[in-house]
Amino acid sequence: MTTTQAAPRELRPYQTEAVAAVERDWAGGTKRVGVVLPTGAGKSTVIAKLAADAYHRGQRVILLAHRAELIDQMTSTVRAVDPGIPAHEVGVVQAEQDDHHAAIVGATLQTLRSARRLKAVGRRDVILWDEVHHAAADGFHTTFNDLGGYGEDALMCGFTATMRRTERGRIGLGDVIEKISYSKDLKWAIENGFLIRPKGLTVRLDDLNALDGIRSVAGDFAQGEMQRVMEAATSYVVDAVKMHASGRRPIIFAASVEAAHAIAAHLNRNDYPAVAVTGQQSFEERQELYTAYRAGFTRALVTVMVLTEGADFPMCDCVVLARPTRSPNLYSQMIGRALRLYEGKEDALVLDLSGSSRQMRLTSLPQILPGVETRVVGGDGRPVIDSDGDAEPEEIAEILRPLKPKLRGPVRMVTIDLISGTSGDTLWLETPAGVPFMSLDDGWLIFLWPQGGKRGTENSRYAVGSLNTKTRAGGWVGGTEEYLPLADAVMYAEKAVPDAGFSLPKNRVGWRGGSQRPSDKQTALARSLGIKGWEDMTKGRLSDEISVVFASRALDAHMTPEEVVDIPGQHDTNH
Repeated sequence: MTTTQAAPRELRPYQTEAVAAVERDWAGGTKRVGVVLPTGAGKSTVIAKLAADAYHRGQRVILLAHRAELIDQMTSTVRAVDPGIPAHEVGVVQAEQDDHHAAIVGATLQTLRSARRLKAVGRRDVILWDEVHHAAADGFHTTFNDLGGYGEDALMCGFTATMRRTERGRIGLGDVIEKISYSKDLKWAIENGFLIRPKGLTVRLDDLNALDGIRSVAGDFAQGEMQRVMEAATSYVVDAVKMHASGRRPIIFAASVEAAHAIAAHLNRNDYPAVAVTGQQSFEERQELYTAYRAGFTRALVTVMVLTEGADFPMCDCVVLARPTRSPNLYSQMIGRALRLYEGKEDALVLDLSGSSRQMRLTSLPQILPGVETRVVGGDGRPVIDSDGDAEPEEIAEILRPLKPKLRGPVRMVTIDLISGTSGDTLWLETPAGVPFMSLDDGWLIFLWPQGGKRGTENSRYAVGSLNTKTRAGGWVGGTEEYLPLADAVMYAEKAVPDAGFSLPKNRVGWRGGSQRPSDKQTALARSLGIKGWEDMTKGRLSDEISVVFASRALDAHMTPEEVVDIPGQHDTNH
């Protein structure tokens, strides 16, 4: 009896481009490269194609990740992309499975901490690492090193939705990745029809105002303190799900194991079939829950971080953030669960739960995707802001403030405090002609270009650009000249800075606000630039003056009341 071999999965054009870019860089001598694709855009397909091509060259491949779900997804995708590869040549080294002999092996980094497992797998010619932003974790990096990741013969590619590290370690992500071979962002994928367009709904709950007082740890809420607040609000979470996602198939992100089980139990009591998915369950137990969800027997999955990476549930059309976050990386991973294409799916609802006081610095959907449709309601479902983002007159001053320059000597320092608690720590400056900008390292700046080339007013719209004042390289962030409302432009710009590997300039660092004297290098540069009064300036003040001069020389000549003039340097860049 003959069996019909399945047709190989067809790659999307950008996936083919990504594979070609990696192979080109490898051939050119760059051994450790990266690919950045948004959650839901099919990183596993790119990984599988690279693995299959390496197999046909006679190379031995290892697929790395930190979760069993990711390993399962990658190995199954290899067979989907190239069904001609014999089944025994694609294996897994995990728990009871020990297919170390296979030419293509998938293994978690935790499993390979075992010296026995590592030795059995042996050195590999090609290392493909999914969710590589975890590379800074000491244990993971040690395993990568022991695999020969820094060897002269090994070829490595790391994959992630964002090249921001999420762990603090002795090494940085830049120590592992030498070059980004290929990059596309979430906005691009949505606009080109590869992901579903989301819409946002924020529910403001008085009971979550306690989040205001929680400390930040590594850029996000202190976990234990957040758990206590969110566990106490379980009934409000369930009410929000029933009110706003009654006909949807949500994945609900909870703050703790206890909260996940409590939310699932409460939903079930209200005829809303739900199950909790946690790391305490075995891989096999979780697979059974996933099968029930995919088949429609379960309407909601309630999870604690397990489904932020590697989960493939295209039927999910809603994510509920019952664990607010300050981390753009985590936020992007969570909303990505609902953005995959699926027959009959027209949109994806992102249901954010937050406090009503608006003081907490939460990541929100407009920060990730400026201009996206977003509504804000109270716990009773009544709108706080309508679907167009308009507010009652008395709320305008609190929600959206125009640029308010405040004098700091000759420098016009812009306080862009647009949405309460969002941007107060970020240092924005303004050129004499009225172009707001952030000064970054190595001569780079991010700026807001007012539509029409005129000084911005309260109702102006802005495009976000990048420019190197030394080389004049630069371009529009995201690749297109898109003009956004001021609040959206600021949030988009502040997200682009860490995405490009820079740190946001801070307004409240000690040396900037203190009385520290300028360095000799600063004063010499100030003299050459013709800055008046530099002798009486502090280090922070003079630093800002110098930044304004360089930005003004690059940008202000292009400000015109008549027409929009192309910004200098239209070379595409990730900065």
